[in-house]
Amino acid sequence: MTGLLLVLDLDRPDRFLYVLLRPQWKSWLVRGAYIITTFGGLVTLKLIDNIFDVGMNFLWYLGAIFAVMGAIYTAFLFAQAKARDLWQSKWASAIHMLNHAIIAGLVVMTVLDFSLLIQTVDILIGGIIINLFLITKEIFFPHDTSDTKQTITLIKKGYYAKYFWTGVLAGNFIPLIMLLYYPDIMFLISGLLIMSGIFLTELVRIRVPQMIPLS
Repeated sequence: MTGLLLVLDLDRPDRFLYVLLRPQWKSWLVRGAYIITTFGGLVTLKLIDNIFDVGMNFLWYLGAIFAVMGAIYTAFLFAQAKARDLWQSKWASAIHMLNHAIIAGLVVMTVLDFSLLIQTVDILIGGIIINLFLITKEIFFPHDTSDTKQTITLIKKGYYAKYFWTGVLAGNFIPLIMLLYYPDIMFLISGLLIMSGIFLTELVRIRVPQMIPLS
């Protein structure tokens, strides 16, 4: 699904084949295309295995590796945009994206099978706390470059600030309280808020650095 959406988002979807067939391996765009394509193939094989019981349980391990790579490769892709200072902390961004992927995955899994709630709720709470720590570190800790400082100011006080703070409050603090005190009856609402919070904060993190003039 991710691969399909990315291809459809291209002005010329046929260029995706060009990326695959004539790769420039130093580009994380190419690496990401292969990661997503490989992960899609592994998921397809596991579905076939589940239907026909072929016995390919090793696919779980390969799938987990490529799932992690698929969750974090965008951090390294953004870091190749050298003019955008906020994106240069690739490992911090990768950890943030992996945490988002785990949180979102747990929400979807629990919605599909509510009996998993007893196992997932504590991990979700931990994931939200980690997310808040990462946001705090990025937004409130000192930064070295003037472009990054300007970006952070725009995130906190600029046009997109309303989206950012809504994502922080409604997508983190409120669902955290819900999951701490009323996980059984409030999970669906808290899950929707969590997913909305991820969308809003990442929207801001992608859009605002591009507002800084390059010269």
